[in-house]
Amino acid sequence: MRFSSSATPLLKITDAHIYQFGSVKPVYKRPLSWTISGHGENWAIVGDGKATLLDVLRGRLRIAPPPAGGLGLWPLLVRNNPAKDPFSSIAYASFATRRNIFGGGFYDFTARYGGVRDEDRITLRESLLESLAAARGEHGPGESSSIGEDDVKGILDLTERLGLSQLLDLPLIALSNGQTRRAHVIRELLKKPQILLLDDPLTGLDVQQRPQLLKILHELHQTQHPRIILGLRKHDNIPEWVTHVAYAHGDVVDIGKKEDLSAHLSAHSMASPPKATPHMLKTRHSGKIAVEAKNLNVAYQERKVLRDINWTIHEGERWHLRGANGSGKTTLLSVLTGDHPQSYTQPYLHLFGRPRKSSSTVQIQQQIGFVSPELFNAFPRRMGPQGLTVRDAIATGLHSTFAYRVRTPEEDARVDEILRDLGPEKWDYDDDGTSGTAKRTQDTFAAQLFAALPMGEQSLVLLMRALVAKAPLIILDEAFAGMSENMVNVAKAYLRDALEERQAAVFITHWEEEVPWPDVKRLTLVDGMATVS
Repeated sequence: MRFSSSATPLLKITDAHIYQFGSVKPVYKRPLSWTISGHGENWAIVGDGKATLLDVLRGRLRIAPPPAGGLGLWPLLVRNNPAKDPFSSIAYASFATRRNIFGGGFYDFTARYGGVRDEDRITLRESLLESLAAARGEHGPGESSSIGEDDVKGILDLTERLGLSQLLDLPLIALSNGQTRRAHVIRELLKKPQILLLDDPLTGLDVQQRPQLLKILHELHQTQHPRIILGLRKHDNIPEWVTHVAYAHGDVVDIGKKEDLSAHLSAHSMASPPKATPHMLKTRHSGKIAVEAKNLNVAYQERKVLRDINWTIHEGERWHLRGANGSGKTTLLSVLTGDHPQSYTQPYLHLFGRPRKSSSTVQIQQQIGFVSPELFNAFPRRMGPQGLTVRDAIATGLHSTFAYRVRTPEEDARVDEILRDLGPEKWDYDDDGTSGTAKRTQDTFAAQLFAALPMGEQSLVLLMRALVAKAPLIILDEAFAGMSENMVNVAKAYLRDALEERQAAVFITHWEEEVPWPDVKRLTLVDGMATVS
């Protein structure tokens, strides 16, 4: 379906094949035709293939034949400013963004709990001012800066609307994942782009923050400063103000008005939370205590983050840890994994039958399979001969390391086993992703460089890393971020059916439908205080 306008279109692709640079195989099975009007249309890209379609909009894929008329992919941007590269007017925010320092090597994501380095003392306010200065080509908000009172008011307005104003003077590294993501949106807005592409803007946001962010984005889009195109997962609720959808699934893109595609989208949406069935309801007998915390508190001077937490986790139990952004979930996990310095000062914290004080952090972490947004960002991503393959990356979980280590035949056999259970032969199919011949074999996937994989596949590899050692405690924080629906379904089935009875598991998500188990205990954090249900 095509849409035309008497005015110059914002975007125009006509019967074109899309290719990765250097490839002769089209990305999509049929030519792509897509026109976005310069007025009155509000677009979202939905589905497992949204990242690829967003790359088309960013000029990262080859379009053949190229857009006609001499105005390129973004005719309205070229018409309005012929001397400017249109792609320089496009901002892109993906919430898989990794800090681009350390040359692709591992960095210590636990530094946020100590905050002793100079770069860790930068506040949110200072970070946003620096971002604004950088957007203007300045080195920072110094004496010669063009940043004025109106600019500061603009920052204060955005932080107020996104619920961050009370955090402006906190160190940036101390923000929660959801708070960091909202700050990321503000940084992109400070660049004053003509187009803002937002990939997975709802990931990591609690139920209260999602509608607030979408409301602000709609208000900005209505002003056309900037025009906003959303990239959403299929189980995200498409905002009411979105009028048109590009549904990217497998090697097919369906484009049309939202109401015309609504039935198609509903048929492919993520399933509701699992219902208890005789097959799924395993009889679990609580075993030995894996974690026991009594009157656990964490505070930074006068600011109390966790208050009098009491939590006991037995072998075989399945837990859902939940709470709003900034409620203390990440801090609580850091105490359980031994990463937080204040884990040593707790009056009663026993991990795997021993007081925290009597075990080294390495000893503790070798008994925990762990994945989190912080670990995802920190994991080494070197390219070339020094880079980790998928097999190497998974195997680092055997000893809770972040570097290559020579493996025994038994360790390689275990890596092969987890690859058979969760590798591409389970989910990497054409079209609907449920049948046919997989695009890649297990061995081909295992030999790929981890750093070269798409975000969703990296997430799945790090989930495999957390599971490969069959640790007594599994902690999975936003483990499905970026994964396709097929990957999520395979991962949920594994977590539901393949964990050993002795293993305890804690799952952290803002989306109830992601929780793999129907019979789950819940610990809910509100303002640093916990209730168990």
